[in-house]
Amino acid sequence: MISPRVEIVALCVMVNACASSALAAVIPVFLTLNLHANYFETSLLVVVGTLASSVATYGVGRTSDAARLRYPIAVGSAVCGLAGALILAFATSYLGFLLVFASLLAVAGSLFSQLMALAIIHARSSTAIIRAVASGGWVIGPPLGGLIASWQSPMALFLTIASIYALLALMIGAMALRPPRPAATASASKLAAKAPDKEPASIFLVVSVLASIHFLLSVCALGIPWRIVQIGGSEYHVGLAFAITAAVEIPLIACSNIIVSRAGQATMLAVSSAMLLGYFAAVCLIDSVPAMVSLSVINGTVTGIMMGLSLIILQERLPDRPARASAIYSNTIRLSYVAALLAAGGIAQQISVVTIFQVAGALALCLTLGLILWQPLGRPALRLRGSSLKTS
Repeated sequence: MISPRVEIVALCVMVNACASSALAAVIPVFLTLNLHANYFETSLLVVVGTLASSVATYGVGRTSDAARLRYPIAVGSAVCGLAGALILAFATSYLGFLLVFASLLAVAGSLFSQLMALAIIHARSSTAIIRAVASGGWVIGPPLGGLIASWQSPMALFLTIASIYALLALMIGAMALRPPRPAATASASKLAAKAPDKEPASIFLVVSVLASIHFLLSVCALGIPWRIVQIGGSEYHVGLAFAITAAVEIPLIACSNIIVSRAGQATMLAVSSAMLLGYFAAVCLIDSVPAMVSLSVINGTVTGIMMGLSLIILQERLPDRPARASAIYSNTIRLSYVAALLAAGGIAQQISVVTIFQVAGALALCLTLGLILWQPLGRPALRLRGSSLKTS
């Protein structure tokens, strides 16, 4: 049974995801139409904001593992979001937006990893479900933000986001006034003490493998709209592809604990990489819009598996540092997206859209072979009914 505190954390995750995704969806159009920023300036703001948020998330993750600082830092991050959104509502220059995204909103961007750390502390088994709740927020936020910005004004959207961050600060502050029962804290400490120490090199290797797969997933998200339009599709087909991806992804994230317990971490990593290899090969060969859109089922399957699996792997390797594990998780996804943005954009500009997927397919092939032959995270094995199928 999920405790009331975990339910509040899940609600905070949902609300925070709605605010973040609404802002992310609207800001490129706002900069272009209202501040007359060019495409390079818009991309620069997105990249700078993402990198600044990664730095803030890393710093906050290292600090907020101290029990007495968890809630105050989370409240402070929400207040930064409130202040940043209020400034955006009245800012009239591109430089002002850039500074806000590189400072106040960068700190607010660390709030997701802090909330996930609270979920890990209070109920480790619920983290996959809460991660699925966050994905649900990313489904709701963009259309809701677009409706507010178009029916009212961008200022109304920024003020709405400011009020959401104010609500988050109040909710987290209320949780801070009622700390968890000592029994729960003792249980978490006991679990951490039982966990074996992991060498830094092991963590680095794990993060490298996870980052490689998330890089390939980001290539899917960035390159598939261009590919669909290239073969005659429209914005409708692009939106449909993303909707299918989300519909498949969210249930798999929620069930990731069950999937991993049945198949094992190494197996799911190898399967995900192999599925991406098949996906990229199909994208290069198919020239039918309906068939291309239907491939989103594969994209959603791998995304759902990896979003849940990555968090499980990191929290198992850093059981006594939940904030740091969540920070690494968030930054792995963020920085992989930035790398994919630069790589996909450069390849498409200099060569062609199809080449993006050819290069990604080659990387997926190397990664799949490495996971199967080199076995950096262990031997892939399928567990069924408590036993394992292994090769001798």
